[in-house]
Amino acid sequence: MNSPSSLLLMLNMVTAIWTIFAPGTLPTLFGAAAVLAFFAYEWRALARVGRILVCLCLILPVFLAFRHGLQLSVITAAIDRAVFLAFFVTSLSFLQSAARSSPLIRRCGEAVVNQPPGRRYTVLTIGGALFGVLLNLGTISLLGTMIREGVDAGRQKTEDRVSEIRLQRMTLAMLRGFCSIPMWSPITVTLAIILASLPDITYFDILPVGVTLTVIYLASGWVIDRLTYPRPAAANVVKGAPLITLLPLVGLVVLIPTVAFVSAQLLTISMISALLIALPFMAAVWIFFQSQGQENRLKHVGKRLWTDTLPSLPQMRSEIAIFAGSGFLGVMVVPLVDTAWLGAMVTGLGLHEGWVLTLTFWAIAVCSAIGINPIISVTLAVEVLPRLDGLQIAPLSVAVMAVSAWAVIVNFSPFSAAVRIGGRIIDRDPMHIGMRWNAVFAVTMIIMLSLGLLFFG
Repeated sequence: MNSPSSLLLMLNMVTAIWTIFAPGTLPTLFGAAAVLAFFAYEWRALARVGRILVCLCLILPVFLAFRHGLQLSVITAAIDRAVFLAFFVTSLSFLQSAARSSPLIRRCGEAVVNQPPGRRYTVLTIGGALFGVLLNLGTISLLGTMIREGVDAGRQKTEDRVSEIRLQRMTLAMLRGFCSIPMWSPITVTLAIILASLPDITYFDILPVGVTLTVIYLASGWVIDRLTYPRPAAANVVKGAPLITLLPLVGLVVLIPTVAFVSAQLLTISMISALLIALPFMAAVWIFFQSQGQENRLKHVGKRLWTDTLPSLPQMRSEIAIFAGSGFLGVMVVPLVDTAWLGAMVTGLGLHEGWVLTLTFWAIAVCSAIGINPIISVTLAVEVLPRLDGLQIAPLSVAVMAVSAWAVIVNFSPFSAAVRIGGRIIDRDPMHIGMRWNAVFAVTMIIMLSLGLLFFG
């Protein structure tokens, strides 16, 4: 029996799809009702940050209505953004549910971790990126657990210092690969926010620059790892798991944006919207192929979705609250920013577009370091920067700044979900992982990104 929370999330999905094809007041009202009812039902189980954001979403419109007046178009846009981001998390949960039970995922995870030292970092980095597309934060739990178990199993044969170095290197490789996906993957909340805020650009506009930045990002991590822990000259040759095991995983990762692109062309909607609509169907097909040996495979798929996938949806309650609440607040706060005054101040200081992008990146980084979710700061940035008077900041430049800033920040901030979950899995302090283990890489990437924004922004 599915809980009311699961059914409310399904209602939100229906209203989000309704808004995509036929935007209007009615689907917005239904979406607002579904999301609010979900938060009310799950209130006690929400994380503190989720509760705070929901309260702010209720208080801010009332405050603005009394102090500044509130335009219907603004509150409608904010609700639609919150409903869409709740839909985003829910749709991804279908894919994650199918991936969690997949023997393919388990085999690939073991192959990624069981590699010889010479190529372990590289394979873990690539594996973190590929798994991140399918499992999202479940990647950290899956690979992190395998890393911890592998290191613990070898502690009797190696000294503690060597085991700790191995744990550090493998954890950082996984995190860097996983945190690169905002720059190239279509299945990220980063892209959902950017494309919703900058309708003049598409995923394929961002992709070439994003892939280039990803190569620089991952190559820099590899170089820093090699310089920090050079391979011994007389290193033993250890045979690892065959990398051909990962080919089906690569095929799945390529298949997802391909299906999204084809669906977008057929339905004449944006690629991110088509992707979210297609993911539950793709998950059902994946479960169908997993159910070989079942007498009635279609019945098995239906039973699995009803008894496992749908009941598990409310487990993402806090993530839904954070994403939906941050998206709502980001849209609501934008009209309060005086873009004419801000643009005049910037031009008065003689700052060009590159400096504006760089300072915005630093502001996002500082906000993240003190616990402010990048969803809020990035939403403000992509909404405000193209509207600054006296400046002509290309939307694509803003998008590239946002995705690269996000990728760098979530890799070192101790408040980042990836770093926090990783710390919990391997039993290490997130502050230690982000600010000590990853300090050199974080500083290097901040400097490189800042210089790139200054000269090419």
